[in-house]
Amino acid sequence: MKKLYLYLVLLNLAILVGCKENTLDPLSNDGVAPGVVEIISVTPLHGGFEVEYKQPSDNDLLYIKAEYDLVGGVKGEVQVSYFENKLKVMGFGDTDERTAKIYAVDRSGNKSEPVEINASPLVPPIKLVQDSLIITTDFGGARFSWINRYEAPISIEIFAEDTITHKLTKVNTVYTSQLISKYSIRNMKSVPTKFAAVIRDRWDNVSDTIKPKGEKLTPLFEQKFDKTRMRKVVLTSDTGWSAWGFRYENLIDDNFTTHGHTQGDHPWPQIFTIDLGVKAKLSRFRVYQRDVDGGSHLIYTHGNPKKYDVYGAAVMPADPNDLSQWQKLREVCISTKPSGPGSQITDEDRVHAINGDEFDFDQLANPSEIRYFRLVVWETWDGAGYVDFAELSWWGNIIEVYN
Repeated sequence: MKKLYLYLVLLNLAILVGCKENTLDPLSNDGVAPGVVEIISVTPLHGGFEVEYKQPSDNDLLYIKAEYDLVGGVKGEVQVSYFENKLKVMGFGDTDERTAKIYAVDRSGNKSEPVEINASPLVPPIKLVQDSLIITTDFGGARFSWINRYEAPISIEIFAEDTITHKLTKVNTVYTSQLISKYSIRNMKSVPTKFAAVIRDRWDNVSDTIKPKGEKLTPLFEQKFDKTRMRKVVLTSDTGWSAWGFRYENLIDDNFTTHGHTQGDHPWPQIFTIDLGVKAKLSRFRVYQRDVDGGSHLIYTHGNPKKYDVYGAAVMPADPNDLSQWQKLREVCISTKPSGPGSQITDEDRVHAINGDEFDFDQLANPSEIRYFRLVVWETWDGAGYVDFAELSWWGNIIEVYN
């Protein structure tokens, strides 16, 4: 009985000790602040500056940190471990002189006296993007093109004139860190329209409002082609697109859950030919990868097309199997993964795949009217011997309709 009583007492003590409130206080606090950081150099960067320093010699040094002010009174802070001898103070939206205070912090949480530095950043990335961004007329709307030289994470707010209020209204926000990018507003009427863009970075620095020259642009007329008018064409140089239980017609059914698929034993290039059912000046086309309908585990891999050329003809050539008798509409179309190489798929990658790889046609370089279209695939995302994707769509100015 005594043993049982002793066991219960010990158990209660263990529970009380285990339930003691946890704190994040330092294990010890010597009350002694570390020595002052010695600044060696300050190097201006685009949007900030890099500080090189010599650490104090304290044995319990934990990290070095900088404190400074950002836009709107927001406090900026950056910390680096005691293994480092440099830190970057970033987030400025102009080239005005800025002040930062540099501290050493020890394992007891004691903070040294600050060392104050003053420096002027180089032109911030957001301003460089602003200077590069142009807005031009496009089919069905306007095109926004820019260069993000330092691949900084930015958002670009896209504005267009509301047809009722005639005020600029935000229609989309593009999030990107790509070096060279573009975005087009589509499905607008061919009437003079206002467009604009505003750029933001992750520190909430904002660019000036960017507008096209002349304030207004007139979208070029285009329409999406009716796929029910399209007809299957199979030439002897073409690849069979109905292998592995899939069907050729799946590539033109506006259904992203169905796919076309080649056998995998055909030499490169592997070619798809279609009668568009209309004679038209093409403005653009899109290729949609397999698995954009929700799963997304096959996008940017499998047999999804990565590199291809496109050809066209108003009438079927005398020898249709000879590509030299076809007009090359675009050369070396490359499917794009916004985040770059690697197996990781980002939200930006998924959005791009859902929207499709879009390629437009230069009406000055390719003024011809086209009825027959050939997709000539040279490479897939995983190097597979087969090609497998979900959908093709076309837009343009239709001249004549058949059937």
